[in-house]
Amino acid sequence: MSNEVSHADLKVKFKSGFTLSPELSLEEALNAVLKAVKSGEAKEVNIAVEYYDDDSADFMDGEEEEED
Repeated sequence: MSNEVSHADLKVKFKSGFTLSPELSLEEALNAVLKAVKSGEAKEVNIAVEYYDDDSADFMDGEEEEED
């Protein structure tokens, strides 16, 4: 069963710097970020979703940080 999403936050941490032109449209910027995630440039990806029925879900995928 699917629930309708009212709000979603996407947080991406990159392994090294990620360059993005400020002249891109919102759609172009989102596509560039998603392409970088898909190509493995992301260190960590977190998604928080809130549904209209007040339920929520958090999704996380990332590399474990090495402890010194």
